[in-house]
Formats: sequence, C-alpha cells, structure tokens
Amino acid sequence: MKGASIPMGPDAVNFSVREPFGVVGRIIPFNHPFMFVAGKSAAPLAAGNTIVVKPPEQAPLSSLRLAELIDGILPPGVWNLVPGGKEVGQVLASHPDVAKVALIGSVPTGRAVMKAASDTLKPVTLELGGKNALIAFPDADLDAVSAAVVDGMNFTWCGQSCGSTSRAFVHEKIYDAVLERVKNSIKRYKPGIPTDPATTMGSIVSKVQYDRVLNYIEAGKQDGARLLSGGKRPNDPLLAKGFYIEPTVFADVTMDMRIGKEEIFGPILSILKWSDEEKMLAQVNQVEYGLTCSIWTNDLVTAHRAAGAVEAGFVWINEVSKHFLGAPFGGYKQSGVGREEGIEELLSFTREKNIHVNLKRRGGAH
Repeated sequence: MKGASIPMGPDAVNFSVREPFGVVGRIIPFNHPFMFVAGKSAAPLAAGNTIVVKPPEQAPLSSLRLAELIDGILPPGVWNLVPGGKEVGQVLASHPDVAKVALIGSVPTGRAVMKAASDTLKPVTLELGGKNALIAFPDADLDAVSAAVVDGMNFTWCGQSCGSTSRAFVHEKIYDAVLERVKNSIKRYKPGIPTDPATTMGSIVSKVQYDRVLNYIEAGKQDGARLLSGGKRPNDPLLAKGFYIEPTVFADVTMDMRIGKEEIFGPILSILKWSDEEKMLAQVNQVEYGLTCSIWTNDLVTAHRAAGAVEAGFVWINEVSKHFLGAPFGGYKQSGVGREEGIEELLSFTREKNIHVNLKRRGGAH
C-alpha cells in the first residue's frame, strides 16, 4: 500500500495517502465457497477495513466452518459472516453504513447489486459471468490444444466456473483431429460421490441449475449440434438421486444456437469450426461477455494479433484455466467491473486522499 507525491516546486509539498473505507461487503458464489470466502476477505482486511461476508445460500457450510477455524484470531467485529438469501445481499448493497460492496456472481445479480448500491453511490467490484472462447489456430500442437479444450471447461466442478472456455473455435485444418482426441480425453471425467477419492467430477449445485443444464442439452440437439459425448444422466444407480450430468461435448456448433451464445454454467462444451480469422474473431466478440480467452498457436505474431483483437480481460496464450498471483483478473463488457487478484484489488478497497502543504511562512513565531 502506498501513495504518491506530486512535485509542486520549493514552496509546497503535495502527496496522497490511502485510507480504508470502513465497512465493506463481499457477496460470494457457490462454485468455490471456502476458497472465495477466505481469499476474497484478504484485500479488504489488508487495506484496513472491516468486512461482512455473505456466503452462498446453496453452499454455506464450509464458510461457517472457516468462521469456526479463525474465531478469536481477529478482533471482534472485524470479520463477519452473515448467511442468507437475496435479502442479505440487498441489505449489504444498499445499507448506508456499508461503504463498498463486491460481488462474484451472475450478470443479473451484478446488475441488481449495482442498482442497490447506487442509492448511496458506493463503489462496486463485480466479477460476473462469461461465455469464454478458446481459439485454436492450424499450427497449434494437436495434443496440447486438444487437452486444453477439455481442461478449459473445468469439468471437475461441472463447468460451474465463470472463467471456463465453453466455446472452442477450432480451425478446419485440425478440427477432426482435435475432435477425436477430445472424445478420448473427456473420458477421464466421471461424475461420482464427492467423498470417493476416485471421483473426478462433481454434481450440479441445485435442482434449478440441474434442470437448466438438461434443457440446454436438449436445445443443442434441437438446434442441430452434433452430440460428441455425454448428454445425459450417469447410469450409476448410486447417483440416481443426485444432480449429476455426464461431461457433454457438442460439435458443429454455430453462433445462432443457444449453446453457442448463452452462458450455461454447466458441463457443456461447444466446439465450433472456423476458416476465416476475421469472421471467427467477430464471433468470439459477438457475445455480451468478455471475461477470459485462450489462444493456441506457435506463431508469435498470430498470438499477439489475436490477443489484441479479442474483447476479454484475461487472456492466455498456449495456456488455459490458470490464475496467477498478482495478475489482475476481471472482465470486459457484461463480465464485470474492476480487477481482482492483484494490487488493483487491494487499492480498490481504499479511498485516496490528497494533502497539500504550503511551506511559505506567513508570519508568526520563528
């Protein structure tokens, strides 16, 4: 944490300092509840604020366990956890004693938080949804890019991740070869009971989301996409009562299909074939989201050209899915406001104050 000084000549000193807001609120999503409640408390606390965290109503127990683990470490009232539904988020966003609110969640929830915060003109940080693209150029290594197409979907947690590259744009020259490899590599993901060490893929978070994902699978079939893998409930009788869906891959997807343009937040990967770079980039950018993008090529010029053209806040080249300590994470367009995971996040939980000192003596005792 640091301020800055501004040169004003020999007769003045001008500098800025950063001060905490006071009370800030953080609203946490269900997909990484323990990690987010812990990690997203760090910057507000380090900046000197107290914090009120709202854990996800679908998955609050790990957050309550964290509260037990850290009980007594911080002074009373510094770190606070308030479980609940929409009404808790509404109060945090609108309350005049909460000076800033930050959300990780869906675009509709982000809009609601921003509207509620507008009554008190409090600043917001919003890390929202994504319909992210992976772009495979014809010179990309086949094995590496095929693995990345699968890895980028984050099937371990059923694609329930805002950064998942759920649209894979694969050049026509390598399209068929990539599809064959994807069919094989997808097999390592198998839904199972979460307490079983052999499980490689979990369940959908709720009945509402479960039905939504199944509806998108049917929409993909009806719109003419080719089902490459999955697309149904697992056959395992042990999973019959759970919200489990096989890892699903559709090929021959186009951008006029619902699965090609709408965020699903489930284990559905859409693969699109392209031949014209300009048209492909236009399709990558035509969605309202702009969170992440993964570009695969061995040509440095191509990589930089594509990275500059895509409308996304976090771009990987020959990498996918990873986050890096200190690298600012956040989106363009409807994918959010502000940046996290770097110095920008820390500074965003402070107010900047400028102090000007006139050094000219104006009478009085020496």
